[in-house]
Amino acid sequence: MSVVSLFPSATEVAAALGVTPTAVSHQCDHPPAVADRPTLTGLVRDLDGDPDELDRIVAHDDVYYLDGDALAAADPDAILTQGVCAVCALDAGLARRAVERLDLDAAVLDVHADDLADVLANVERIGEAVGRPDTAIELRADLEARIDAVADAVSTGAGGTASDSRPRVAVLDWTDPVRHGGLWVPDLVRLAGGEPGLVAAGERSRKVDPAELRAFDPEVLVVGPCSADVDEAGRRARDLLEREPLDDVTAVRDGRVYAMDGTAYLNRHSHRVVDTLEALAAMIHPDQPGSDQPGGDAKVRRVGRAVTR
Repeated sequence: MSVVSLFPSATEVAAALGVTPTAVSHQCDHPPAVADRPTLTGLVRDLDGDPDELDRIVAHDDVYYLDGDALAAADPDAILTQGVCAVCALDAGLARRAVERLDLDAAVLDVHADDLADVLANVERIGEAVGRPDTAIELRADLEARIDAVADAVSTGAGGTASDSRPRVAVLDWTDPVRHGGLWVPDLVRLAGGEPGLVAAGERSRKVDPAELRAFDPEVLVVGPCSADVDEAGRRARDLLEREPLDDVTAVRDGRVYAMDGTAYLNRHSHRVVDTLEALAAMIHPDQPGSDQPGGDAKVRRVGRAVTR
């Protein structure tokens, strides 16, 4: 079976199921096995003034294009695409128009996710699409077991007694303007033992006024901008703290501001969201039994120092 994936989350899940896509999007960078795969998408602005390249394009919007020659050469049986964010990756509608114009015999699967339940369901949906349904059931069961383990751990205090502590947590997926992560992110915060507060599960990422952030007064502040690695996330976090009057926010005052690799942990709805959950639990409840200390993860870094009260 030839599988084409047009966005990173689906690529990651397909590969985890043992099916490395025949061709991928220009954004697909995980796992390493996809590095040598042909890329089918790119940024439209890269094609300005190049008519030879434009002749190859069968679908595009204001941001991305889809290479018709490369898609036809891949001769896919299944195309994995997305409908979550037309800014983050090529939209499902473009893929369907390309299949129609090229007269391809390929099924197009829109791997959409509004919350964590959708993320888990998509593992099985992708498994069906790529011919690995049994493997997908096993992967989902493993993910659910890890989720349960985190939920159990954070519900127990360091002394082994029940814990009702739920620190207020803000997770920013952009810093200028300030935006709070939505969709599956609030689910992860709650399962990790925190109180999300600013955005509800299933609600899209939204702009948050700094005054609103201060009023919420997060006890843990996580910064993981879209498409940023941990180094860039750290720079964005420091810029935010210098730009906005946040010294009185509890997380800033107590030195509990963290930079997180947005690409690996926050911006994709693959099976790796459970890695995100485990990392969040370590930041929110670092004293729980078996919890890795925040900062031990190469994709998470503490930002700045505690401010004197």
